[in-house]
Amino acid sequence: MLKFTITDLLDPDSLQIIQDGFARFTGLNALVTDTTANPVTEGNDFSDFISKILVYNEDANEPVIKKEIAQILRSGKTITLKNDFGSLDAASPLLLEGDLIGLFICGAGSDAEKNITEAQVAHGSKFLATISEALSQMAYTSNLSLNNSHAMQQSALSASAAVTETALKMKQSMQEWVEVMSEALESNDLELIKKQVEQILETGTDVYTAVSDSVQNIQDKIGSTHLVETEYSVHRLVPHYVEQAKKVMGQKSPDFSFAIDESVPLYLFGDNDRISQIVYLLFKSSARQLESGKASLKVTAQKFSYSTLLTFTFTDTSYGFEENDLEALQMFIETGDQSYLDGTNIKGMGYRTIARIVQQMFGQINFEIISDTEMEFVIKIPQLEVEVEELGS
Repeated sequence: MLKFTITDLLDPDSLQIIQDGFARFTGLNALVTDTTANPVTEGNDFSDFISKILVYNEDANEPVIKKEIAQILRSGKTITLKNDFGSLDAASPLLLEGDLIGLFICGAGSDAEKNITEAQVAHGSKFLATISEALSQMAYTSNLSLNNSHAMQQSALSASAAVTETALKMKQSMQEWVEVMSEALESNDLELIKKQVEQILETGTDVYTAVSDSVQNIQDKIGSTHLVETEYSVHRLVPHYVEQAKKVMGQKSPDFSFAIDESVPLYLFGDNDRISQIVYLLFKSSARQLESGKASLKVTAQKFSYSTLLTFTFTDTSYGFEENDLEALQMFIETGDQSYLDGTNIKGMGYRTIARIVQQMFGQINFEIISDTEMEFVIKIPQLEVEVEELGS
């Protein structure tokens, strides 16, 4: 979260109105200050209270509130001190989640000659504590609002950047496709034409993945994605989408295999489109990186309370990622922080989308580097089993 000052969180004019109203109601002088005891409202210099609670900090090169006093204030307690006029002054803390953001001070000061008693100051300090608590709650609400506003702004900028990046990639790719096909057609060389078409197919797959990831990312940010649940069969779904991944990659596909354990129910209830996307992206992301090797998927299921926990164990061998890329992928899976993938070969490979889908379906995803030539994803997603007789009812 971003850090804000008292004047960021609480309007100074409003603080002035509250302070002046307090002074009129109690007959006491009052002042609102920041954490370094600098006034943020206008008031009489009615006491030496501020100077008594400060100590000069050489590292910060400025006066700060004494450590022991700051500790008392952070606990939410009002403190009182004798002033030079022989009467009491009081200060209540303005807090934000346990951190001091300011002080609300009151006292008789030089007005002690007006027969303002210590009892009046003590009574006023209780009122002061109530007002300070309310102001602290207002500051908390403002803090949430400002941080949410900043997050929305960053999200919008991120979405805009994603669209711009995708559009530029599409423009560049289209220009390259036109150039290579023009050269190939002018040459009348069938082998060259075939080679250029294969190149377009490969770059087209990259662009498709980038567009798909960008659209999904934007939909997530604006909250337009939602689960669409229906009855489906993993036994039919997995073979179909493995074949789809093979077709997209053509001859570049490594050795794909899959196995569906007998523990997996024949029919389940859930978002089959997202399940399909997970299977498809796992194999396609593998194929895009591998010239050879194997990629295998094993699907198992286990009864868990009222739901069925589907487990997808996906294993790659002879992968082509650099060690730094794999470490970044591992950190991304563990933390969910997408910045780990920035600047890596993994960016745009579909793993961000897989992680988002798993999260949306209340599942878990783990990634492990098994050996120098093998990595493994384990994805667990809760679904509901559908009895065969229910489908016909």
